Amino acid sequence: MSRSHSAIDRVVSTKSDKWTKIASRNPTRTIAALYLGPTGRTNSYGDAGEDFIFAMDAVRRIAETLSRSTLPQNPGEKREEGPSNEELKKNMEDLVNAGVVEALCRNVIELKGDTMTDEAMSSFYPPFVILYFIVIGMNAGNPLDDDEHEEKNPVNRRVLKEIVDNWEGMSDRWWQEPQNSLKQDATHEPERLLVSRLVGYLLLEDSSMYSKILHPSSNTLSLIARHWAFSISASVARLNLSILRSIIFFKFSQNVEEYLSEHERPSVVSLLKQVYKGICDPSMSNQYGPNVQTSPQQLLQTMSTRLALGDVSYAIEDLGFCHDIYAGLRESATVSSNASEFEEFADALRNSEAYWHNAFALMRVKDSDNSMHTEKELSVDVLNLALKLILQQPASEVAQVTKTWAKAGLFGVLDETMDDLVKIPGAPRLLTFFYTTIKESCLSPSFPPDILEALKDELPRQKAVAAVMRYESEQKSDKELDAIGDKTNDDDIPDAEDPIWINGLWQAMGWLQGACHRDHQGLERAQLGAEDKKLDTSLSPILCARRTCGNNAVSKCSSCKEFWYCGVECQKLDWKEHKPICKNNFAAPYMQTVRAGAKKLSGGTQARLGLIGLGPNDPNADSEKTGTVVDRLKSL
Repeated sequence: MSRSHSAIDRVVSTKSDKWTKIASRNPTRTIAALYLGPTGRTNSYGDAGEDFIFAMDAVRRIAETLSRSTLPQNPGEKREEGPSNEELKKNMEDLVNAGVVEALCRNVIELKGDTMTDEAMSSFYPPFVILYFIVIGMNAGNPLDDDEHEEKNPVNRRVLKEIVDNWEGMSDRWWQEPQNSLKQDATHEPERLLVSRLVGYLLLEDSSMYSKILHPSSNTLSLIARHWAFSISASVARLNLSILRSIIFFKFSQNVEEYLSEHERPSVVSLLKQVYKGICDPSMSNQYGPNVQTSPQQLLQTMSTRLALGDVSYAIEDLGFCHDIYAGLRESATVSSNASEFEEFADALRNSEAYWHNAFALMRVKDSDNSMHTEKELSVDVLNLALKLILQQPASEVAQVTKTWAKAGLFGVLDETMDDLVKIPGAPRLLTFFYTTIKESCLSPSFPPDILEALKDELPRQKAVAAVMRYESEQKSDKELDAIGDKTNDDDIPDAEDPIWINGLWQAMGWLQGACHRDHQGLERAQLGAEDKKLDTSLSPILCARRTCGNNAVSKCSSCKEFWYCGVECQKLDWKEHKPICKNNFAAPYMQTVRAGAKKLSGGTQARLGLIGLGPNDPNADSEKTGTVVDRLKSL
């Protein structure tokens, strides 16, 4: 190191030590220095602009050390030398009483952006992060909604009140002058994290914060949405989206009721408009004006890009957000005459191939020792969202989203993951409804033939079917399964974890295949009357069992005598998929359900299963007597 650099370091160190002592002993002088700014003139204490930087750093060190002292220490970990927690808190209380919070808020609002280089954090970031440290350090472990605590700690309440009172000005500065916070590199991720962290804490501690951020003129939601959209790491994206989701759908457990008791709950539509504004590239606002609006398609594109980060914990938050938007907009549509917002989002979701592709890809992630079952939770969340789009929906909408799922690779993913999916509690029931709902829609005259053809190319999925049937045989004998089913009330749908759903799942898969490959008269005649290896071609044609082949079959598997092929070549190519069904004697019962796939469930049965909206007294319900739900699932 050069002699000049050593001299500079000594000067900086001396100044730093000086202001550390001043901040502890003379808070009034410290606050006066914070109002100088980096180019301020000498004040009555003899301090000038350069002292502003050292005063700010001294306050930061006290606040940061205090906030870190509130974190639990690891066993055997030694505390760093320095002031005790009590001394740090006393120093900070003196600074708060002298006006440090108000001074820092002023710096966030007014500190000029040109005082920092392009490579540095945005100019308002340093004072804002100090505010965050003060809040955490002063309030950690203290339930501020406790009246007794409020009397004992008025300083804590003052910290929160002054930040909330200045929130509009600070959030507007962040929003209107994003400075370096939009640079998509790791250096600026802390900036995109900080606002959400502080907002989340303030909402938990002070109900008046809701009034600030939910005011029509507030930019807070848009700001958090922007930081979510521009984040590059899964952890930062997850926190921003979690806070965004919690605000829009009032998921904070504390203070929500207090706010809602005095204010009308804002509509999901109005809050989503703030999100749309936030995910818009600022250059679009500059080009088209401040009122430029984005759309559900762009929102889903942002969500899809975040899903592509490949983080399961983030994906669970993202899927939950998507589910909440869909359910919230649908609920809004039921209580108002305008359903356009819901229809626009639902249509965008049905057609968002990229979103579903990224969601399905995450279902391939295998459990790890540290996963805490999040991978299993993710698969259930994907299935829940998918089922939400098709259950009790018109066949045309089911066809639309099924086409998207096929392009996004859903059936291939189910093929690869069914061994694990069938073991997840509740998943077999979701999948049974999933396959059955699509199958019923396929039998509707309004289901487009071109989509039916595309779906036909996705089936059969013998690997997935064999995985379900193999798991069923491992878990229960037929006798035990019958006994479980007999205990279920005729009018009840079995519990989510009832093994009957495993039995129902492979049948539903067969029904869907049968509905798509449905020249069933020819198939039944061939199965009942053809004992020789060759198929009578005078009968109606049967398609080759190898997926995507599409040719008419002429011969059957000599082992199971259930699957038909167009020739030896296709049969050889299909053997790897067919072998698990063929060698385990699963072919006969499975093909029985395939042949039944052309039979549409009666209206009453569909209503009891929840597949359509008909009730027992609905005039459109099928009056024909049908078996119970359990009977229908156990066998045909």
